[in-house]
Amino acid sequence: MVAEAVEINVPFNNYITGFCAFTHKAGIHAKAILNNPSTYEIVNPADFGMSRYVHFASRLTGWNAIKSRVEQLQLSMTDAQVKMVTQKIKALADVRPIAIDDADSIIRTFHFNLNAKEEKPLLPNMTPEEKAKFKKAELELANEGKEKRQLEDAVDEPTVKKTKTVEVA
Repeated sequence: MVAEAVEINVPFNNYITGFCAFTHKAGIHAKAILNNPSTYEIVNPADFGMSRYVHFASRLTGWNAIKSRVEQLQLSMTDAQVKMVTQKIKALADVRPIAIDDADSIIRTFHFNLNAKEEKPLLPNMTPEEKAKFKKAELELANEGKEKRQLEDAVDEPTVKKTKTVEVA
């Protein structure tokens, strides 16, 4: 690459050739990329020696990104279970920055706990303060989910159109 030849670092956020050029994070954005990459990528990352990455260890992650990671880890979960583990990853991301290893550990432990007689903690190295913040974040996310479902239900309800009759003289 030219940058290497002249010993210049390419900025991480440089379009097309930057480290983050083909990194996708937000839920609906990641879902679109997973379903059809051309939705947000007008060029193929491989044409520039780059690769696509869907970031899933974040507060912004969506359940489709987690579902993709579950499949990569060769685990079997229902969509409802994937949505539950997604909430846990998002809650932890509210407490502290999490690495890919943390997210993978949560996914694997959650999967293990589905059929275990005795549950293992999702992340055993959490401090008591982090555990308290994690519980609070889980509750907040659960409340957000309830509000979102209520709004979706309200939008889905059939509406009666009211028309105004005007007499023309």
